[in-house]
Amino acid sequence: MTIKAVQRAIQHARDVIEEWDEVGLTGWRETQTRYAIIDPIIRALGWDTEDPKECYPEYDLSEGKTRPDYALFGDWNAVDIVAERIAPVIILEAKALRTTLDPFLDKLDEYARAEPKMTEGLAVLTDGAVWRIYEVRGRGGLARKPSVEVSVLEGNRLAAARALHEWLGSREWR
Repeated sequence: MTIKAVQRAIQHARDVIEEWDEVGLTGWRETQTRYAIIDPIIRALGWDTEDPKECYPEYDLSEGKTRPDYALFGDWNAVDIVAERIAPVIILEAKALRTTLDPFLDKLDEYARAEPKMTEGLAVLTDGAVWRIYEVRGRGGLARKPSVEVSVLEGNRLAAARALHEWLGSREWR
């Protein structure tokens, strides 16, 4: 997808949040955040959220014990993913809008380590507004600081769209 598509998704996120803030929705849930903010951005980045070969929700990383909200795969087919246990190129953990993300870094690190074949790629922690992108290193461990942090609610939409597109755009992985 294009950077313009990502910009539109960011503007959509801003509009949805502003509208709900005006009516006084204070307690966003994770599911609302995923459907209204995160999914549209993932789609704008070129990932097909309706195709589990690309975007597998609640993907079992270690026999059902750990499940990040999304596992994003490069250009693989379903047989390879299941039978050969192809590792995702990106794992993403979603939280409700305006959730403090810091307490969930250890969980994201656990997810990255749970997939034995994930020796490189990215791990993302987001509440829809802030996207923290970590590089997976070696045996699944994460760097303790994000490689990039992008805010889609504040600042320049174009700059945010470019950063997300550069790091998470699906074509980068094919």
